[in-house]
Amino acid sequence: MRGWRGRGRGDRRRGEASCRVYDRPEIRDVIAMLRVLHDPSDQVAAFRVKTRTPECSEALVDALSSLAQSMDVRDLLFELMNGTRYLDRRSATIESSEAARVAANVSRLAEAIAEFCDSSPNHSLAAYMAHLDLVLLSGEDEAPAAPERGGDAISVMTIHQAKGLEFDVVFVPSLVEGRLPQSGRSQRFVLPPAVLEPLVRGREDVVAEERRLLYVAMTRARKRLYLTRAEHYEGGRRWRESRFLAELRASGAVLERSVASAFLPTLTLPARGEVNSRAEVDKGDLVLSFSAIQSYRDCPRQYWFRYRERLPAAQNAEAVQGTILHEVLRRAGEERRLGNAITPERLHAMHAEVWETSGFPDARRAATFRRLGLEQLEAFRASGGFERTPDLLEREFSAAVDGFTLHGVIDRVDRTDEGWLIIDYKSGRPLARARRDLQVALYALGASTGLSLDPIELEVVYLAEGSAIRLEGVPKLQAEARTIAIEVAEKIRAGRFDPQPERRKCRLCPYRLACAEAL
Repeated sequence: MRGWRGRGRGDRRRGEASCRVYDRPEIRDVIAMLRVLHDPSDQVAAFRVKTRTPECSEALVDALSSLAQSMDVRDLLFELMNGTRYLDRRSATIESSEAARVAANVSRLAEAIAEFCDSSPNHSLAAYMAHLDLVLLSGEDEAPAAPERGGDAISVMTIHQAKGLEFDVVFVPSLVEGRLPQSGRSQRFVLPPAVLEPLVRGREDVVAEERRLLYVAMTRARKRLYLTRAEHYEGGRRWRESRFLAELRASGAVLERSVASAFLPTLTLPARGEVNSRAEVDKGDLVLSFSAIQSYRDCPRQYWFRYRERLPAAQNAEAVQGTILHEVLRRAGEERRLGNAITPERLHAMHAEVWETSGFPDARRAATFRRLGLEQLEAFRASGGFERTPDLLEREFSAAVDGFTLHGVIDRVDRTDEGWLIIDYKSGRPLARARRDLQVALYALGASTGLSLDPIELEVVYLAEGSAIRLEGVPKLQAEARTIAIEVAEKIRAGRFDPQPERRKCRLCPYRLACAEAL
């Protein structure tokens, strides 16, 4: 079922879903151009410039990049806008009301840059880009310029943005479990139980808040209210209807009607030759790792950026921390294989050596990450993590699986009385169960097929929490992982790389700046 479909250029939609000015496409365009001036080797930003703002030519980039070393960032932005005539070019392709909004948002960015210069002694582009990275990391941002009200247009907004407003007709879509109410909403910060308890007392409070949000949405309607749901949205998952619908039915005030889907959801290749054709995809052997498979499942376009366009993803502080801890654990494992004990002093020395050569990317948080990493390693040692001698460390495998090659690197394999124990170290927060099981099950599949290890047990060690989880039903997990991997491989070979934008995933995607469809 679909709620509303556009009918061409005559339709007007007033989008208000984004509540952050840095989410606006015109702001991403300008930021991408500034990033290229700051670092011409930034391939993600360069991709957006090439596909969205080709008027920012190589000659202009070369000229402004040299000026960026000494020019005030405010003046540099003026030269960039003047040299590209960005606002004029954008205004020529959109309606006047939207053009005014684009200009207003770019003006807000200019004001933000001016405010930065007012509070900072360093007015260089490099200093501003470092400041911008912190702003984007914090997630704090002002609202973009509001669209013009009135006229014949459809307003699209979040429930929070609709507070205080009224409309003759209101559509509230996606009344399914997992969307309204949302499921598993996690907090941005992990709070101690003593702090959390007075604020949120269980899942019931979250559902009650979602119910209040639905009430707000419903009471925005003056004349007609439409609540819609569907059994299928993106993907093949079947969605259950929201529990709130049963509560509404009990009131006796609901008139229901089923609507047959007017289309079959199919994936189509983007225009302008962005995605490889099937013939191009079929060239050569297809090699997939867990990261590639999960990247495709998260969003096929993300896979395309990473593995087809080969745009590099900048490593954040958390990723570098994980690399450091894995290297220390590998070195400690090698020491155990040589018969040496891992003492606190030896572990501290290994961590210090790896840290000094890591090139940690965030100097502001370096001391905290270094301390926490060492604490996690010591807790693992104290809990007996190095008592057993590893049989294999950082073992690479390649296994043929139904038309593609499964590749990966296993952190550690111990020999046990019953067979083999695969251990996977996690330096971050616990993964969702399905994601965790898929990764280690693929390792088991690769180990059994490519390394002839059998039988296999699986263990996931969460260093930050000081816990370990032993998985059950390994053969079943392997079979499920094999099915998932084959399905992904078939879609990749078919050239199916359409985007699947979701706000939460888009915010975490390293290619968000390059992707025109990102939310």
